Amino acid sequence: MRTLDALQGVVAIAGITVGVIPLALWMLNGKHSGAFRLLFGSPDAPIAYTIPLLVIAACVALIALLERAKRSS
Repeated sequence: MRTLDALQGVVAIAGITVGVIPLALWMLNGKHSGAFRLLFGSPDAPIAYTIPLLVIAACVALIALLERAKRSS
């Protein structure tokens, strides 16, 4: 049970670091954070906000799956 909670926390931190923060920075000043550029390079135009949105969606889905697994155990 605690392992799933910890895993949910790790996924949330990853989603914030690689999804939310780069998206906010790109919307404010047109550049992504260092962690995002390290993983994905420096994308332009629509892909610049699509990748962070996909990362956020994947993290939310993974947290939901972990929550479901936690409830069933």
